Amino acid sequence: MNKLVLAVSGGVDSVVLLDALSKMPKLDLVVAHFDHGIRDDSAEDATFVAALAKKYNLPFETKREELGKKVSEEKARIRRYKFLREIAKKYDAKLVTDQHADDAIETIAINISRGTGWRGLAAMDSDIVRPLINMTKAEIISYAKRNKLSWREDSTNASDDYLRNRLRHRLENLD
Repeated sequence: MNKLVLAVSGGVDSVVLLDALSKMPKLDLVVAHFDHGIRDDSAEDATFVAALAKKYNLPFETKREELGKKVSEEKARIRRYKFLREIAKKYDAKLVTDQHADDAIETIAINISRGTGWRGLAAMDSDIVRPLINMTKAEIISYAKRNKLSWREDSTNASDDYLRNRLRHRLENLD
């Protein structure tokens, strides 16, 4: 498993993933970025990630689609993973994403809220490598700050238009 395609959005999670894996010897990394075309400023994320790939001296693959501002989370995820799996196949590589412990908990909570059976508790696809899955969001942010990393904030994360964000905001307000 030396050849890895890293899904890098430009957010703190994926920037930490890129930085941490780039420090591991004998890994052959490719940076992949999918631009959904949902936000007016999303092209800036692609430019940021392209610069990161150049900084780390890694190949960069990108694709932009105009899914529109009203696209469902599910459709956006399907299109993103279709692209990422195509790139992994192109490089005969494993796909690596930045999902962490908080993401897994959110996914399970969403599935339960939708009335899932036991299969919905197995929240993550098994063909994807998730090196950050045992880290919390707080640990990821701490790593980024310690290592003086820069990242971009996705403005849609503040919106309650998406179920995951609504759940995240409710949980944050419990603190």
